[in-house]
Amino acid sequence: MNSELVSDLDTAALDKLRAEGTPRGRAPSGWPAFNWPEKRDVLFGFYGPSEQEKQFIVEAVPQSPIVKPEHKRKLLVFYRCQYPHASIATANFAYQQLAKATDAFDIMLTDDPALIRTSNLSQYDALLLNNTTDFDVTVGADGRAAILNFVRSGKGLIGIHAAADSCKGWRDGARLINGIFSCHPWLPTGTWAFQLQSPEHPINQAIEGKGFWLRDEVYAYRDGSHSPDQSRELVSLDLTKSENHDSPSLRESLRDRTNAKPHRPVAWIHRFGEGRVFYSNLGHNNTTYWHPMVLTHYLAGIQYALGDLHADDTATTELAIVNTSPAPIDH
Repeated sequence: MNSELVSDLDTAALDKLRAEGTPRGRAPSGWPAFNWPEKRDVLFGFYGPSEQEKQFIVEAVPQSPIVKPEHKRKLLVFYRCQYPHASIATANFAYQQLAKATDAFDIMLTDDPALIRTSNLSQYDALLLNNTTDFDVTVGADGRAAILNFVRSGKGLIGIHAAADSCKGWRDGARLINGIFSCHPWLPTGTWAFQLQSPEHPINQAIEGKGFWLRDEVYAYRDGSHSPDQSRELVSLDLTKSENHDSPSLRESLRDRTNAKPHRPVAWIHRFGEGRVFYSNLGHNNTTYWHPMVLTHYLAGIQYALGDLHADDTATTELAIVNTSPAPIDH
């Protein structure tokens, strides 16, 4: 730890900062409705990671790849959106540090939809969607077609958190992600229990094959927008833990839209054409991006999408047995 950053912090204050992030005042009024350049200035200025948060990320990133890359890989991270998540700049820094620490891939960050075209995407091995939303607006018809062709041709796609809100009006894109955001009953102020499905799976083995608790926001998906017939589900909410379903606010939120569904998928992989897709719902909170387990989870999914981590992507419903690893009792 950089002593200059913590010289005035005792252990309790540092632990609180690590758990909650750097305190910030009130953002400019109405900023989510700003035009993109103004919105980006808020995301990278007001909400950009503090020096202390950057240090937390540097300390948390894995120091080696899950597997050695078969050859030099290139990853494009796209982060333009309509609805802005305040963690976008923090996430970008975390992905840069993952690339730097592990040498698993070279990274390029962009908010320019003109680069989401076949002529440009062809130089990359995978595209990562960092909390993107509303692709009907942000990339347009040409961008949507380029993404589909890119993945179908054998490349990779990584969707993080709000990427599931990118394809509301784009049917092929919804199948590409295999989920459309409906609501977030599990709020970012809560700490939720997660179980692993197929804990022996290489992507889950990267995080030691154990269920966990995490403070983050978790989505429910539109009815019919996620199918286990398409994806290998790897992480889901552990609904054996009462915290995940037993508060009055959760019961009210779930009552009409999702109460009949006992299973809540959170992360999965699948093939799309010749390509590979990894989606993780984790990634709303700034604090998520300096959690060592989450960064390793991302790295494993990225390396799968890049084509280096060879992992069984048989759909969940095609498996004879699905083992689970529940969240621990205490958190």
